[in-house]
Amino acid sequence: MASKILSSTTLLNPTRRSLLKASAIAFPTAAILTHTRAASAADQKIVVRTTSGGTYGEAMEKAIFAPFTEATGIRVEKTPADMAPLIASAKAGRPLVDLVDTSEGLLQTLAAADALATVEYDRFKLFKIDDIGKDAAQEKIVRRMVYARVLGYRKSVFPNGGPTSWAEFWDIKKFPAVRALCGLQLNMPDLEFALLADGVGKSDLYPVDIKRALASYGKIRADVHTFYGTDAISASLLSTGEVDLEPIANGRIQPMIDEGGDYAFDWNEHMKVPSGYSILKGAANLENAHKFIDYALSSEAQARFATLIPYGPVNKNAFASISDDVAMKLPTNPKWSDKGFVQNTAWWGENTAAVTNAWNEWAAN
Repeated sequence: MASKILSSTTLLNPTRRSLLKASAIAFPTAAILTHTRAASAADQKIVVRTTSGGTYGEAMEKAIFAPFTEATGIRVEKTPADMAPLIASAKAGRPLVDLVDTSEGLLQTLAAADALATVEYDRFKLFKIDDIGKDAAQEKIVRRMVYARVLGYRKSVFPNGGPTSWAEFWDIKKFPAVRALCGLQLNMPDLEFALLADGVGKSDLYPVDIKRALASYGKIRADVHTFYGTDAISASLLSTGEVDLEPIANGRIQPMIDEGGDYAFDWNEHMKVPSGYSILKGAANLENAHKFIDYALSSEAQARFATLIPYGPVNKNAFASISDDVAMKLPTNPKWSDKGFVQNTAWWGENTAAVTNAWNEWAAN
């Protein structure tokens, strides 16, 4: 079967579900309301680079943006600016936004371009570094949530149980089915899964051996129906029955399962993909940017967001306000810690161009 290799860019927004749930759930806000409202009109806003559409945008509005404005009086202006203009504006001393909300890999790219300000952690009152962990509290990036890339499949195709590892996903004889894999997209091909299938241990994935990973892809290339370019496409491929198994974002497949669909996934060998906040160098509303991060990383805001959408909070105290049922669906639940690994976003930030070039050369042959 000739495989199709697609290339596109998208933000990772899962399908609509449970947004109408939990929006009415109340969380303690007394500590959050201690933020002093800014005194001057100039201090009353913050400009955030984010996505405003889809389930992710709705969850952000309900869980973070609107409550933040209500608590502080600071208005949030949202824009979907691309990375290149952000870098150029920061270097010119006229940053387009104050705060950037995106994948940690892209934030690493901004950091490498010297477009980010140093985060002043002593400004934060609503969370501590110990609450989110040292890996999340980086010099220029504050990790705020984690989603997972998991092995998803159609249950009816595997009545005796689907594959539970990437080696089994690569085993065409044991698990004959129509497959899809990720091609070029926002977070790039899943080279880590190809290496796991080739026998590399989770602790030895980085630095990624690009050549070996692509060679592993080559072993099943003829049996891959398509290399999809976006997470929206991956969800569509599975939901329409065009493919039977694929790597997919947990935030995409979980709503499909919750709605009674014929789908399942395994947490084994899942890849945790973090997103975060960074302040653009020269931000006009520096103080408000720190106030926003402080609010968004509070346990209350983190719990509210995770209840609306199955993305894992980084503030460990958030789980005290999350039901057991919801917690079981979150990648940062300690129950799943040993089953997966965290994507090394620093490596990806430094090697995106190299992977892109290698992938394009491999795809052309």
